[in-house]
Formats: sequence, structure tokens, C-alpha cells
Amino acid sequence: MKNYNLKINDNEYKVQLDKLDHNSKTARVIVNGTEYIVEVDGVKPMPTSKPQVSKATYNASAPTAAPAAAPAAPKAASAAGAKIVSPLPGTVLNINVAVGDTVAVGQTVAVLEAMKMENNISADRAGVVKEICVNKGATVQEGEPLMILG
Repeated sequence: MKNYNLKINDNEYKVQLDKLDHNSKTARVIVNGTEYIVEVDGVKPMPTSKPQVSKATYNASAPTAAPAAAPAAPKAASAAGAKIVSPLPGTVLNINVAVGDTVAVGQTVAVLEAMKMENNISADRAGVVKEICVNKGATVQEGEPLMILG
């Protein structure tokens, strides 16, 4: 477990990074005593065999390209389309796209406020916005669909 003291807009937060799961790209964090499961950008899945690469390959803070051979089943679009979901509970501050817009992988499609922090919500795949499921100012829960891509 790693402990961090963060100061954001003159507010102090005690953050514990308890568990980082490279395969699901999630982490268990505790912020001022409240537990959250968060999605971590830039974490590469751990290989099942010993890698022939340097340690820098698994640097969670380094920007990464989309995985070349991601499992097709979870990422495959259903007949209704692929959902972009809220990674944590919060309030929708802004929706940066409209129905019919084409989005690229990594493009910020919405901004969510959680714990007085603004979080950019990025598209995890390219596509066309088929439906926007929330309005600006809406309160959303973790896993709630924000929009659907086709």
C-alpha cells in the first residue's frame, strides 16, 4: 500500500493506493477514509509469460497507445452500440460532443466532477456518437452510461 498526501485547491487529501490490478486497469484507493475503485489510464495488462521488454513498458504514468490485440468480446459493439460509462460517481460538468459527431480513441467526450476534481472522460474506441444518455448537470453513478457510440 502506498500513501500520498495531495493538496488540491487548498484542500488536503490523504490517499492510499491499496491495490493496482493491471489486467482490469483498476485500482482500489482510499481517499480520506472512503474507498473507491477507479479506472487507471495508461496501465498495460501484465503478460502471462516473462516479457522481453524494459521496466519502462509498465510505467502507469506514461501515455500509451491503444492495445493492438485487445480482447474482442468486452470491446465489441452490440447492436445498440458501445457504451462510454462513468468511471466514478459525480456530476456531469460538460458534454464535449453531440449526436452524430465522430470521436477518436482518447478524445475527451465529457467532463465529470467528483470530489471537487474535474475528470476528463475519454473515448476508449473510435466511433460516431449515436446517443447521449445524460444531460449537463446530471448526477451519475459509477458504471452509468454517458453515451453510446456506433
